Amino acid sequence: LLQVFTHSGGDFMEFEDYLNMMSVLSPSASALAKARWAFKVYDTQNKHILDRDDIAKVIQDITTSEGDTDDKLNNEELRVIVDNVLKEVDLSGDGYITYEEFVQMASASQEFVDSFKIILN
Repeated sequence: LLQVFTHSGGDFMEFEDYLNMMSVLSPSASALAKARWAFKVYDTQNKHILDRDDIAKVIQDITTSEGDTDDKLNNEELRVIVDNVLKEVDLSGDGYITYEEFVQMASASQEFVDSFKIILN
């Protein structure tokens, strides 16, 4: 998150970067704003596409508890999930998810909009 939301892409966050991050992660941010930033978070290699490796990393990150390898999906389970994600989101069938495909999926999903937020109490 730090590299995505920092203006310089560095190892520290300036106050303006922090405000930008919090505005995108607020419940009132638009679906388009959330989708734009989420794509950047998931595109860890800055290739401007989400390929099988990117999708697999996201799936592993959200399904595995930190330090608990018992929760880790096996290769076949992971392959099936990645195949299903591509089947649903890769509208062009080219084997990866483009920014446009991601935004279309994310903007249409209320679940995505509801989950890409931070609530401060």
